[in-house]
Amino acid sequence: MPQSPLLHPQGLQRLEDLLQRTIGQPGQLPGAQTLIWRRGQLADFRCAGLRDIERGLPVTEDTIFRIYSMTKPVVSVALLMLLEEGRFRLDSPASEFIPQFADLSVFSRMNEQTGELITMPLKSPVTVHQLLTHTSGLTYEMHAEQHPVGQAYKRTVSKREGASLKDMVEHLLTLPLAYQPGTRWHYSVSTDVVARLVEVISGKPIDQFLQERLFDPLGMKDTGYHVAPESRSRLAELYCVGNWFAPEVTPELLEAAWNAGASLAPLQGSESELYKSPHNVLRGGHGLVSTSLDYLQFCRLLLQQGEWEGDRLLGHKTIELMRANHIRPELLPLEIRNNPIPGEGFGLGVSVNLDPAFSRLLGSPGSYGWAGLASTKFLIDPQEELILIQMGQLIPPPEHLFFQYFRNVAYQALNP
Repeated sequence: MPQSPLLHPQGLQRLEDLLQRTIGQPGQLPGAQTLIWRRGQLADFRCAGLRDIERGLPVTEDTIFRIYSMTKPVVSVALLMLLEEGRFRLDSPASEFIPQFADLSVFSRMNEQTGELITMPLKSPVTVHQLLTHTSGLTYEMHAEQHPVGQAYKRTVSKREGASLKDMVEHLLTLPLAYQPGTRWHYSVSTDVVARLVEVISGKPIDQFLQERLFDPLGMKDTGYHVAPESRSRLAELYCVGNWFAPEVTPELLEAAWNAGASLAPLQGSESELYKSPHNVLRGGHGLVSTSLDYLQFCRLLLQQGEWEGDRLLGHKTIELMRANHIRPELLPLEIRNNPIPGEGFGLGVSVNLDPAFSRLLGSPGSYGWAGLASTKFLIDPQEELILIQMGQLIPPPEHLFFQYFRNVAYQALNP
């Protein structure tokens, strides 16, 4: 594409050099996209490597990716649309809409002899705000090595992978919370519950709500919970080191295999195939497929304060609240699986940069975004009127996530 005056030519050459020396190399993504939007223009969009190694198919501009947790900000915006309709308050107890929340207990300790989880009563109800900010006390099966409730998730949730969203949430609420609500930031299934709240409050399935309120108005024609038959050839192959979804596999084992030089292989099984036809396994924390150009439309909506082609889909004060840090200082730094995320707070469905010096990355305070399990990530910087999107399709992402390098190179390329 033609060079943009918003980006320095020498800086763009550094981006091209980065792609050439990393993508497709051992220990890196087999294929990737990088996109830079600035001050109302698509300033740069690049494709590198292969979307299908076995068939030798390149990544193209219309390649479709499984975006995993980049689903979370989309679903969070859906719930905020209902907030703007006066359907609930952020401090509303979740039990107003899902009565099982009133019966929850909280993990206290484990009986070492029987393995039984000993619980204590809730000290305060779980709120909608806590679900949006990952302070609800819920957990993820990815935390199985760090918390006994995560182990209980791994034993039981994985056996219900074909369950509907309603059934999955109802099952989660038969297990205790990992922590008292509001006492800890803990990455969790909270956004799956957010999706269920959207369904209960709106009276519509989450996929229908997203289609009507976001995807259709924004022209996100390649975004949804499955790929249309005529577009399946554009879906990138999903690669993995080992079998990420096998019950005995931990993230630490996979990272050790990756560092030891294990080769990539297409991920086999239902997780890889699920997206290729209509299904009822709809989630809020993951599950969407999209393209860089589609997801750009969603990011532009946020950067443009909710305005879209003369219409207003979301109020600017709602977006301001969404991208503000909601995490108290004593709960920082954020961490996932004991890995700290320095310099970052968390808003309503997105992480928020509090200080680039502490995050040790080029950027601006107040920039926000999130990542997906299979090497996807986005960042919105209101100060620079900037959107960065990177797409890949590898589980787990390389130890040094490619986006960190892309981000630094993109920022150095910005003209004043």
